Amino acid sequence: MKLLLDEMHSPAVAEVLRGRKVDTVAVVERDDLRGLSDADLLQVATVEGRAVVTENIKDFAVLHRHISAGGEKHSGLVYTHPRRFPRSAPNHVHMLADALTEFVSRHAPRLDGIESFAWWLESGEVDVR
Repeated sequence: MKLLLDEMHSPAVAEVLRGRKVDTVAVVERDDLRGLSDADLLQVATVEGRAVVTENIKDFAVLHRHISAGGEKHSGLVYTHPRRFPRSAPNHVHMLADALTEFVSRHAPRLDGIESFAWWLESGEVDVR
C-alpha cells in the first residue's frame, strides 16, 4: 500500500515510513502537490494508487461520499485526529509513523484491490468506519 500524507503531516513521518519500506510521499515534499484543492489531491493520489492520510475529515468525507455516490473510485482515505496524534507531542513523528506502519502491515494485504475505503487511524490500532 502506498500513502500520501496531506499537508498537515510532517515530511519527517514520510521519511520514517520510507525507512520502514512503506512507499510514502508527503504533500510538502512535492511542488506539484502543494496548494492543490482536496479534490485534485485525491485525484492525483488515485492516479498514483496512494491512500490519502489526512486530518481534514470534514472535507474528505464529503469528497468520499460524492465520489461513491457518482460510482467513481479513489485509492482510500486514512483519517487521523490531532487528539490521537497531537503534533505538539515530542514523539509525534514516531507515534504517527508507528500507527501507519501497523496499519499497512496488518491491513494492506486484505485491502489490495479494494477501492474507496475510509479508515480511522488509532494509536496502536486501526478502527474501521
